[in-house]
Order: sequence, then C-alpha cells, then structure tokens
Amino acid sequence: MQCFKTMLAALLWGVCQLVAAQSPSIAGPVSLVVPYPAGGASDITARIFAEPIGKELKTTVVVENIAGATGGIAVQKMLSAPADGRMFFQGSQNEVFLPPLTIKSTRYQISDFEVVHPITTTRLVLVVRKGLPVQNLQEWMNLARTRSASEPLTYGSPGVGSLYHLLPDSMGKLMSTNFNHIPYKGGAPLMQDLLGDRIDFTVMAFSTTMLPAVQAGHYRIIANLSKDKPRELAHLPSVSELPVFKDVDYAGNAAYYVRKGTPPAIRQLLNTAIGNAVASPEVIKALEADGRRVPPRMSIAEAERFYQSELARYKSVVSITGFQPID
Repeated sequence: MQCFKTMLAALLWGVCQLVAAQSPSIAGPVSLVVPYPAGGASDITARIFAEPIGKELKTTVVVENIAGATGGIAVQKMLSAPADGRMFFQGSQNEVFLPPLTIKSTRYQISDFEVVHPITTTRLVLVVRKGLPVQNLQEWMNLARTRSASEPLTYGSPGVGSLYHLLPDSMGKLMSTNFNHIPYKGGAPLMQDLLGDRIDFTVMAFSTTMLPAVQAGHYRIIANLSKDKPRELAHLPSVSELPVFKDVDYAGNAAYYVRKGTPPAIRQLLNTAIGNAVASPEVIKALEADGRRVPPRMSIAEAERFYQSELARYKSVVSITGFQPID
C-alpha cells in the first residue's frame, strides 16, 4: 500500500511538472513601448498599467519611451524585435492605422500588428479660441458656413494626416464648407497659437487637466466628438446631436499590440494579464480621474473585432476627406 502511495505521489508530481512546462510564460523583463516622451498622457497610462500587468505575468514590465516621427521610431523598434511577447506596444489610431493610410513612405503595414487588448478610450473635444464669437456648436457651424472661401476658419493639428487633421476636415466636408488647416510640429506650438487667438479652433484629446484653463477663459470646449461623454462635460452636446453630424462618433482608443507572428499562447497570456489589469478598480479609478474610460475585459476574438471596427472607421475618415497619401 505504501509503495502504491509513493508511486501515485510520483505520478502526480510528474503530471504537475508536465503541466507547468507546457504553460506559456515570458522569461525575463518585458518592455512596454510608448511612442511618446515621459511625462505625457501616454506615458502616464503605461505606468498605471505596468505594475498590475507585471504582477499578472510574474515578471517586471519596463516602460520604454521612444519618441519621434509621430510614433514611427517606436514602431520600427517593436517590429524589429523578436515576436516572442517580450516587447509589446501601446498604440492608437495615430500610430497603428493612419500612417500606413496617409503617408507613402511609411515602412510598415497595419497587418504587421496583432491586437492584444484595448486599454483606454479618450474622448475628443472641439476647442475654440477665446476670441472666436461663438458660444456653442450651432453658432460655430453657422459662422463656418458664412465665412467666404478666401477667409475660412482656421484650425491647427499636430501634423498632416493625423487624426486631428482628418476629423475637422471630414466635418467640413459634411457641412459643405472648407477650413484652412495649419499643421504644427507637435501640440505645444499649436496650443501657443490657440491661446494667442492666432488659430480659430482645434480638436483635442480631453483630459481633466484642461478644466482650469477653460474655467479661466483661456479657450472654450464647445462639443464632444463622441456620443459617449465624460462626466465632466455631460452638459455639452455631442456633435452627433446636429443632424449634419449624426454619424460622427470618434474617440482616441488605445490598445496593446504585439508583432505579427507572436505565438498564440503568448498573445493569450498577455491578453489575460491585460484583461485582469483593465478590470482592476485601482486602474479604473486612476484613469477615470483623468477623464478617460476603461473598456471591459475582452477575449482575443472580441479584441480582434474591436480592432477591425476601428480600422474600418478610419479608412472611412480618410475616404470622406478625399485625403491623398503624401510622400
């Protein structure tokens, strides 16, 4: 009998060892690549997620900030690394979808990415300079339509072909009017000109850090571009409430991605870890305090459907504007 118990214990130990050997894991530290400098909203998001994801993976997640070329340098580093899950990418439509659709020289394709899990939704808002004689969305539209072709309203964006360029342009097309687009090399000089009344409006990612400037009268937020409103701006309309913009529903959706070819088991491991992180009350509280929304936990299949829906949405934006890819 004792011999039988010894053999059974040995068998069970062997089975446990076999299961452990077959369970996917990621050895060593994992790099979370953020395509913007430290200190910005994207970096803050990554640092909120890094610790809980690391705990789930039982390893260290190191946030790696790689700025430049509107995310292109970071993308190239990720796509040059082995597809083993030890490096994953925090990206939005501005880095993953739009460059291959709008810039001929982009050296990667949308299909080079595989989505793991969405992480945040950032609402987009229509912001006007303090001296523009409008107080609400309807007045803004009326003013835009009365401007002559030689003196249209001007708007700024952080770059040609960016989301913040294409969305105002698409709204102008829906209104049958034109705007004068002023591209900037980043958000800081754009904000300087908005605060100085040198451009009329812009589209921005909403953050609760904007509210003191609004309250001080430095600029005005007059509408949300998404139907889903942050609670801090519940009193403002969504642009879709005007019939001409009934189908306009855009937000900044960030997700975590791996390189195409990553083993399915490793992609699933990351999906589970990130899914547990987005369900964490601490993570939700930290991100909602900044005015962002955290999506529900998603399976790989659900994340893929979300990804394909986003891709179709931004292909449509490019089509509406008639934007031709630049060199």
